[in-house]
Parts: sequence; structure tokens; C-alpha cells
Amino acid sequence: QINPHFLFNSLNSISSLTMISPERAQEMVINLSEFLRYSLSTKNEILTSFEDELNNIERYLKIEKTRFGKRLHVEKHISGSSLKLELPGLILQPIIENAVKYGVYESIDQSEICIESRQIDTMLEVIVRNDYDPEFLVKKGAGIGLRNVMSRMRILYGSDELMKVNKTDNKFEIVLRF
Repeated sequence: QINPHFLFNSLNSISSLTMISPERAQEMVINLSEFLRYSLSTKNEILTSFEDELNNIERYLKIEKTRFGKRLHVEKHISGSSLKLELPGLILQPIIENAVKYGVYESIDQSEICIESRQIDTMLEVIVRNDYDPEFLVKKGAGIGLRNVMSRMRILYGSDELMKVNKTDNKFEIVLRF
């Protein structure tokens, strides 16, 4: 489920960059191409390494960083032991897209997305935390991406306890356990 707005906005950004910074346009085309290749070739029901999934998230965030510049700040705290653990392909993408959508789109200030991971015995825990405006969330709202992730988790693991959503005044956090 690639958001069409993301694709069209990326292509428009590339078009603009061809005039002012051809090198950045080329880099963005490469990132978009690799992102789409991974997204179209990875099956949702097949497990993939967290490292491969994280690499694709990195491509996506580079594209968005080109569009939003300093408004998008990403911080990562990734445990090396978690990289080889497996999770369902493309399960993090809707969460990261939401973090950008609800944290950066409507803000003129810098917004932060933090991605953390750790290994707990044989389990992979991934936490995605982002700034957000609760008023914007109420206006925008449906949460289809999160519902899809929760449904996939329920189908694959038979539990609703492996995904937690935490909200404070201006922080939105998703905790996933695989």
C-alpha cells in the first residue's frame, strides 16, 4: 500500500530538483527506485530481516528528508543484535508514513521521529515515536494504516498484545513486538 500522494509528491520534488540541483534529483530518483523495488518485491506474509526492513525505511526517510529538509529530524537507537531478527515485510512502512504525515506535514517547526529497537530473548521490539499535534490527528484521522498493521499482527501472531499505541500531549508512540 504505497500512498499515491507520496509517489506524486516525490516525482514533483524530483522535477523541481532537476532544475536547481541535478545531483540531488539523481539521488532521489535512485532512492525512490530502490524503495519501490523493495516495496513491490517484498511479500507481506514473508518474514524479512529487520536490517532489510530498516534499509527500506531509510530510503523512504531520505526521500522525505529531501522534501522537508530541516523540518524532518530522524533519530535511531538500533541494537546491533536486533538487525538479524525477522519481522513481516513492509509492516513498519505505514507506521513511519504516519509519523511523517502527522508529525511533519502540518508543522512549520522541526519534527522528530525516533526509531528504536532491541532484542528481548528471541523477540524483536521496535518502537517508533514521533511529535504530533493532537488537533491535527483529530482532523485527519481514520488510522487505516495502524488498523492494517494491527490486523496483520493478529493474523500472523494470533494476538492483539504485540502492538501498543501510547499518546501524550505531543508524542505518539507505537511499540511492536515480533
